[in-house]
Amino acid sequence: MNELSSLGLILLLALGAGHLVKFARVPEVSGYLVAGIVLGPSVLGWVSEQNLTALEILSEVALGLILFSVGTVFELSRFRRVGRQVLLLTLVESALAATIVSAGMLFLGQSWKTALLLGAVAVATAPASTLMVVRENDSAGPLTDSLLAIIALNNIYCIIAFSLVGSAIDLASGLDGPASLLSTLYVSLYPLAWQLVGSVALGFLVGTLLAAWASKVTETGETLILLGGAILLCVGLSRVLDLSPLVASMAVGATMVNFTRHSGPLFDTLSRTDPPFYAIFFVLAGADLDLGLVGSLGLAGVVYLLGRAGGKLLGARLGAEWLGFEPAVKRFLGLALMAQAGLAVGLVITIQRRFADLAPTVSTIVLASVVVYEIVGPISTRYALVRAGETRLPQHDDLVI
Repeated sequence: MNELSSLGLILLLALGAGHLVKFARVPEVSGYLVAGIVLGPSVLGWVSEQNLTALEILSEVALGLILFSVGTVFELSRFRRVGRQVLLLTLVESALAATIVSAGMLFLGQSWKTALLLGAVAVATAPASTLMVVRENDSAGPLTDSLLAIIALNNIYCIIAFSLVGSAIDLASGLDGPASLLSTLYVSLYPLAWQLVGSVALGFLVGTLLAAWASKVTETGETLILLGGAILLCVGLSRVLDLSPLVASMAVGATMVNFTRHSGPLFDTLSRTDPPFYAIFFVLAGADLDLGLVGSLGLAGVVYLLGRAGGKLLGARLGAEWLGFEPAVKRFLGLALMAQAGLAVGLVITIQRRFADLAPTVSTIVLASVVVYEIVGPISTRYALVRAGETRLPQHDDLVI
């Protein structure tokens, strides 16, 4: 099947799956993912590996748009009110998830390098599927506000943790003398500064360009051209400069929402026109999932799954209690942080390139877990939002997890 027919099939089946899953009271994103799994190489094979590669650019654009929307949670007027608390709460749940996963791996006899890498990856939360569930259910309230900020910070913390662990592994492998120590320190720590500072700087520059031009654009079509061009430029330059498209795209959204009064119409236009990109992104994400990996989880994979989930649940509860968050945040935040996908997969690719000797174990555990988390995560998030009373759905509309 060629790419055009695959794309048409993806959109039509995504629409059908989105309607079907409503009878099971699960999120549309879960229907998209299941449709992708069925279409993909793991089941029917109608969307082949070659199709996935050819359509990857659409996934990149969709993810950039999603992260652009996530970046709006950093609106300064709102973030000043709860910023410190959210930063601390995210740090608590991230640290606990990483610690439990790393400790579990060490207990199973894994090397400290493997244990720390898996602990760092465990911090990440999937912003795309979480935001999709929030938008689908028109959620609003303390839990929703905290959740959107935390999923953004989760991934920034994850990049920092991964970079520090990678630096520690590089240092442990390169301590042969003073000159070697200096060069190893540079090689180890430079990527951390470049990934974060460089990505934010790129996002700020593109966001400033977008904000300056937004006042000159009034028509919907022109707004979409401007937004699409800015996101493509940001993601493309991130790839060329070896920066993080995730952080850069969020920085574009944060810059836009803080530096122009014209951000409202732009985001309204985006919310009305981006559903096809969301559908394509999640169906392709589902098609890219390898169901065969689930059977290879093993004991270490189970420990990763349960350790990450337990760390998120316990850390969110303890952190929210300590910082005095609203009852809904205390009870349900952990359940809304289960999804994991894009950044975790990206870090696996980095590990395969940078730490080839550790890659087989880490890749198998993380990729198999992503299959589970991407299916369970959106359902868990929707359940949390419904039970917190922050959706347009009645609170008795319980879900089966």
